[in-house]
Order: sequence, then structure tokens, then C-alpha cells
Amino acid sequence: MPAVVVSPYARKNYVSHVVHDHTSILSMVEHKWNLPALSNRDGAADNLLDTLDLTGPPPYGTPPPLSAPKNPGVLPLCQPGQPGPIPNPQG
Repeated sequence: MPAVVVSPYARKNYVSHVVHDHTSILSMVEHKWNLPALSNRDGAADNLLDTLDLTGPPPYGTPPPLSAPKNPGVLPLCQPGQPGPIPNPQG
């Protein structure tokens, strides 16, 4: 199953060749916190720890700065503490 791991601890430029499935996420949680498997399926699943680097601080701990919007002022901005505008579906 193709997947993308999105995490501050994800290994940079890494492609895993381990076969994972949906229970790999559960297997990783069970392995990390030393919990028993809930079923034979997640007990036999490979966890996702090969895709993560947990040896130090996250290499992507600080998000990159975002560039300014290309067309500011097109959409009205939300005010702090107020709901945002509802766009007109008709345009």
C-alpha cells in the first residue's frame, strides 16, 4: 500500500521497502508503549519505526516560513475571535 509518512520525525529522503498495511500504525503504537497486540493481524504487522528517526530532536521541528499570498485582499480575512466569511457558492 503506497503511503506517505508526515511527521517531524520522518527520515529525510527515505523510501521504506518494508511491506506495511493499516495495522502497521497500531503495531507501532503497541511497540512504542510496550502494549500487547489486540489481534493476530496487528501482532504480525511490521511497525512504521523504520520510517522514523527518534534518536534526537526532530529535524523538522520548526516549520519553514510561508511566502506572502500572491493575491492578498481577494478574500476577506478573519478577525481574531470572529467566524470567517462564508464564500458565495455562485461566485
